[in-house]
Amino acid sequence: MRPPGAKPIAVVSGSLEVLNLRISEIRSHPFEPLEKWSLVTDVKQRAQQGDPTVGKKVVTFTQHCEITLALEMLRRCNQRGITKRKIEVGVSKACCEWCCQYITLLASAYPSHPVLVRASHGKQPDGWMMPPNGSRSIENQMAKFIVGKLDDIIWDISGSRLEDSNELDLKEESTSSIATWQGVTEMWSPSFFGE
Repeated sequence: MRPPGAKPIAVVSGSLEVLNLRISEIRSHPFEPLEKWSLVTDVKQRAQQGDPTVGKKVVTFTQHCEITLALEMLRRCNQRGITKRKIEVGVSKACCEWCCQYITLLASAYPSHPVLVRASHGKQPDGWMMPPNGSRSIENQMAKFIVGKLDDIIWDISGSRLEDSNELDLKEESTSSIATWQGVTEMWSPSFFGE
């Protein structure tokens, strides 16, 4: 199985713009738009703003090899009735945070064949792509995870953590909205979240 072709897409590049886009979607609490990047670095000291800081940039989205391998191995196990329980994906380096989370969700969706990978290095790379041939349920959960990272920053800045009222409800979201939040992943430099 070949991974999907790389896709160049123009997306919002400034991290402050992305946070304000998310703030505009939170209906349950009247957060004020963020006007200064220093509000972010006050809570995430190593966070980087993105380049350019305003407007859009073209980023090439690709499906990472560990996702391609995990999906293909899972397909083969299910298709051939292979009884080996664990699927171990061997890659030469630790996975990015997005791949590690996606594979964790994949493993929970298919408990008869848990997928294992090396630990994550914790970075959120530009151009990470959700597999177009993957599960819609996992795609929704992954979008919630990504948006949750934004919400954590917004809540830390506001000084208050709200209950589940800010959770992105993807049952009501359109496919284009999910794609928007997937597109958001590209503009984070590895230390956007200051981790």
